[in-house]
Amino acid sequence: MAKARLKPGDVIDGFVIEDIAHNGGMARIWTVSRPDIDFPILMKVPVIGEGDDPAAIVGFEMEQMILPRLSGPHVPRFVANGDFATLPYIVMERLPGTSLYPLLERLPLPPEEVAAIGAKVAVALDSLHRQHVVHLDLKPSNVMFRETGEAVLIDYGLARHVHLPDLMDEQFRLPYGTAPYMAPEQVLGARSDFRSDLFALGVMLYFFSTGERPFGDPQRLKGLKRRLWRDPLPPRARNAAIPPALQEIILRCLEVSPAWRYPSAAQLALDLQDLSSVKLTARAEKMKRDPLGMVLRRRFNPMPIETVKPQAAEAQLAGAPIVAVAIDLAGGAPDLAEAIHKTVARIVENTPDAR
Repeated sequence: MAKARLKPGDVIDGFVIEDIAHNGGMARIWTVSRPDIDFPILMKVPVIGEGDDPAAIVGFEMEQMILPRLSGPHVPRFVANGDFATLPYIVMERLPGTSLYPLLERLPLPPEEVAAIGAKVAVALDSLHRQHVVHLDLKPSNVMFRETGEAVLIDYGLARHVHLPDLMDEQFRLPYGTAPYMAPEQVLGARSDFRSDLFALGVMLYFFSTGERPFGDPQRLKGLKRRLWRDPLPPRARNAAIPPALQEIILRCLEVSPAWRYPSAAQLALDLQDLSSVKLTARAEKMKRDPLGMVLRRRFNPMPIETVKPQAAEAQLAGAPIVAVAIDLAGGAPDLAEAIHKTVARIVENTPDAR
């Protein structure tokens, strides 16, 4: 298929091409309009030609399949698809806000700002995971914010929908992703565990807190695999202003085994919304990397990494009991009452079917 040669003024299926919004190596994004649509929209057109990366084509096919199945404030609103037989494209809502990418110019960020951003992204991930999708390419440039404050996750070219064929897994042996943010299981080729997105969010939180990426930016598979056995320098060793609770959250997200991370994005969001409620472990006070002997054992005698398929939050939490405790505050404890009220409100907000 030849590369699409669109220009301002062209009309594609009723959409009027206006200006180029982004000219990337894998896709061009145009601002477009159509008389019957009363909100700003974009048209994403893949760059396809002889010698181009076939993953770009497959990724675009995946995005065409996944985006129409998503809904809610944390994804761009889908409008239309174009057929590969004529001109492949995706038309979607144009978000008026900005991505997290500009924040990289003023790192490290204050801990309270890191936690607030992380909580919003975790809420967005929870919404995505409830819809059976793992993003698998979470990074600052793929997170935007609406004017009302909600985080919006964009770019689903590497995503996995548990109810759809995984074309990336079927057609490519090497792992695909953005190197600094890939979870260990993703490096090994696993693409079905929603906790891979929590690892990527942990990398973002570390980066925003310290100005450094925990595993650097390796360009080869050998470098990517180091995260399977080599733990990062604890963030508080780089920035003493980071509170122990935030380090606890970050290092839990960055655990090699998905089973040692947060069970869900909703539970991660709860902790980020209230650092004072975080249960601290040895992670919180850690100031050095693990000793060399432990690293060598992990490298040459690795434990298997078990992954699970994404499923609806209702199924994840079906076996988890909710325990209610009555506390008599008649004697007067307004601060405690307010704290309990806020905690219960957060739990209800993040628990399926809670009232």
